[in-house]
Amino acid sequence: MSRESAETVLARHQGVEDEREALALRLAQVERAYRELAERLSGYERERAEIKARLEGILARLGPAR
Repeated sequence: MSRESAETVLARHQGVEDEREALALRLAQVERAYRELAERLSGYERERAEIKARLEGILARLGPAR
């Protein structure tokens, strides 16, 4: 293997490593965003359940519809 081709192989390897690191960082960002969205969704679901319970209580106090 000539010196030039060894340098080419090393440069290609470094490029692959750089790309792998960039993809790992992007994956971590996506996973973080997913966790944040899941937490927000959970909060919305709790709020929805609370609102539903309040409305049911209000309707029960109003009595049956005429």
